[in-house]
Amino acid sequence: METRILETFLLVAESGGLSSAASILGVPQSQVSRHVKELEEACGAPLLYRHGRGVSLTLAGERLRESVRPLLTQLQEALANAAAQDRTPAGPVDLALSPSFIRAAGLRLLDAMAAEYPDVRVRLVSGNSRYIYEWVLHAQVDIGVLSDVGISSQLVLEELGAARVVLAARPDFPLPPQGFVPSDFEGLPLRLPSPGQGLRRHIDLWAAKQGIQLNAAYEIDDIDMTKEIIAAGRAAAIVSRLSIYRELAEGTFVERSLGEEFKVRTVLATARNRPVTPAMKATINTLRAVSAPLFIAVG
Repeated sequence: METRILETFLLVAESGGLSSAASILGVPQSQVSRHVKELEEACGAPLLYRHGRGVSLTLAGERLRESVRPLLTQLQEALANAAAQDRTPAGPVDLALSPSFIRAAGLRLLDAMAAEYPDVRVRLVSGNSRYIYEWVLHAQVDIGVLSDVGISSQLVLEELGAARVVLAARPDFPLPPQGFVPSDFEGLPLRLPSPGQGLRRHIDLWAAKQGIQLNAAYEIDDIDMTKEIIAAGRAAAIVSRLSIYRELAEGTFVERSLGEEFKVRTVLATARNRPVTPAMKATINTLRAVSAPLFIAVG
């Protein structure tokens, strides 16, 4: 049996529908249906339940997915390793980074890649985490680095590190004292991520748990504008420490802890259904090396 039939089945299972799998693969839905039917005939059992919201796996489908996924991953790695043994990593790699990460580590990454892998050309794209997720999923970029804020993933995710979420302002802003109580937040103007963002959901859950009423004076996702608002003294901001670590080190911003456990993970994302090339592997290894000291500093 061709491995692409198994790969198609896994993509249907992980994307939740025949049409979504066809869109990701760039093929007609009829081809996806045909591959699934061939696999069901080979197994002698139905693998999918069809319903109005898409598809879900039968018990036989669940068992097949659990068995096939590690085997296909091992096969893809073996093929990539065999192809890489006799050549130096080379070629383009399209890498999407969150705005916080690209400012913190983008230039260091490019310098490290140029020194270690001069034949690999890394092309950087900056974007919001939910867009990066879609770009990787739909093969618009090879690798993504994004904030993991509760995304139900159809990608392969590897944690690079975690940074605390803090309340930040310029030094003369009337921040509540360390060890604040809920009433200290009353009327405090805040910049918050826009509703619907993963970090905003985490912030709202945290505030509800603390019994804090947040005053969203600004709802903005752009980190540069957020820094302008902080620097102008218009509001404090609840942000990942990664996004403002330079300003904290320079003393232009100050922070208040929101709790040691209130953190956002930064993850590296690749597609399950596409092999990792030698150039991608070199980029991933460099990302790990560059990010390790950064997260020690901001964690």
